Amino acid sequence: MCVIVLCFVSITKAQNVNLDMIRNDFNKGVKDEDLCKRHYELLKENANTVTEKGYAAAFQMFMAKHTSNPFKKMRYFNGGKDLLEQQIADNPNNTELRFIRLCIQYHLPKYVGYKRDIEEDKDFLVNNLYKIKDKEVKSLLFKYLKAANMYTDQELILLGR
Repeated sequence: MCVIVLCFVSITKAQNVNLDMIRNDFNKGVKDEDLCKRHYELLKENANTVTEKGYAAAFQMFMAKHTSNPFKKMRYFNGGKDLLEQQIADNPNNTELRFIRLCIQYHLPKYVGYKRDIEEDKDFLVNNLYKIKDKEVKSLLFKYLKAANMYTDQELILLGR
């Protein structure tokens, strides 16, 4: 009986990750501290899939923007970066992980020193975004990339196929 109660308590404590909502809020995490904290805490505790862990890494890095403590900034950023890089090392052909890394690296200031994969990820996405089977996810990622103005018109044509 005690085991059943413990299992029930564990299940009710766990929250489901709404990946569609996380994706839709991805570009807001840097600007909106409350949203960022909510997503970071949820993902830190409940990310199970590779993609969820990729977004957990992103929101952890975004948390660096929302603290003034330089030690916390470094911990948030480096912890998220390490998590994202590990996910990509384990899943190098995951298109969404490459998208996350590209968006982060593209928008970071140069002095942070995390820009080495931009061209590789841009090329990877041109060659692989069209393979995403979920049309809504593919469309959302394409819209993010198009709005970021990081691709030429020719590249956008290939990216949007």
